Amino acid sequence: MSRFAVFSTTVLMALMLAACGGGGGSSGGGTTGGGGPGNPPPPPAPELGTGDHTPSSVTFTPITVAGINYSDPMDLDFSNDPSESTELWIVNRASQAIVIIDNATGSSFTGDFLNQSDEVGAWTHFLSFPSGIAMGAQTSSTGNGWTFGTSQDSNNGGNNFMGPSLWSADRTVIGQVPSPLPAGWNTSHLDMLHSTTFAKGMAHEADNIYWTVGRAYFTLSGTPQVCVSRCDFAVDHGPGMDDHADGLKWHYMRGQVATVTGVHTGLEFDAANSMLYIADTGNGRILRLQTNTGSAGGPVSNFAADGTDREVTGATVTTIVDAGGLLTRPSGLTLRNNLIYVADNATGHIHAFNLSGVRVNWLDTGLGANALQGIAFGPDGKLYFCNKTGNQVLRIDP
Repeated sequence: MSRFAVFSTTVLMALMLAACGGGGGSSGGGTTGGGGPGNPPPPPAPELGTGDHTPSSVTFTPITVAGINYSDPMDLDFSNDPSESTELWIVNRASQAIVIIDNATGSSFTGDFLNQSDEVGAWTHFLSFPSGIAMGAQTSSTGNGWTFGTSQDSNNGGNNFMGPSLWSADRTVIGQVPSPLPAGWNTSHLDMLHSTTFAKGMAHEADNIYWTVGRAYFTLSGTPQVCVSRCDFAVDHGPGMDDHADGLKWHYMRGQVATVTGVHTGLEFDAANSMLYIADTGNGRILRLQTNTGSAGGPVSNFAADGTDREVTGATVTTIVDAGGLLTRPSGLTLRNNLIYVADNATGHIHAFNLSGVRVNWLDTGLGANALQGIAFGPDGKLYFCNKTGNQVLRIDP
């Protein structure tokens, strides 16, 4: 058979297959794996949209309640209580307040606003310019038992007596004043560890163990430096009390990370492999700390009756997204489906990277510089974020 005849036969067979709708695999999906040509699968991280990455490619839904104002909203997280899964908690840095939104995944919202006026005692010590919030576990004997932690962007007026706080997530406990008032009552907080100043973020590990990033106030070669700190509240002291003596604190990565004034630092703990993902805001990169590595030294200087502080050295740290590339000032950070979602405070962009640091999708929110702070996924699989410049909390509806 001539070469021309072979070519003609091949073309004819191709035309016949096309006319019959053939040409794909046995499933009819071809090589796209999503329904053949003209119907490709959605891109990774569809929560950021599947269009051209512009603000108009998605819908931004404000999460608002009449009479409740956001004032420098820094971070947010959804309740871990299965009976309150659509309850969204937000910390306001400027007003030193907590906003709780009901039915945040819906289209109409109600909520509560908690600040010093709801309490008796030094609320603005235990919630001093809050910068991070992480919903925790059911560990308390108080109320329904569900708890959460906050980080404080403060040095307590200069004396450095500051650190993360533990709270009840039961709304019949937090912000409530019992009657008669117990002796020594000092707000409804459950615990506090005075281990870090000017902390910028919060992540929950397990039980009453949380992570934060701030300046370890104890003397480490002179001026306190930024550390990534693991804080175990151990057993809480109950609402209003102040026994912090059982606290345990480990400080990692001294001087290896940098925070930025007024900008949230995102943290996320992956319990499956004991990895902590860190938005290294001041250095413009994303890091991963292998938390079960390193060596803890002996106890270091500490406030009296505030538990034990140790420095951990030699832990394994990996750079996932390097500086000088796609990120300028990473702020909010969260994990979903083996992807790392990062909000860039300098650009108003939200990026999705795989665990190797390759960007797979991104969205320009159109909000510009200084807007984006904390981000979190809701039980609806949608991404929620804080807008600092607009004093808003928004949901992305792809």
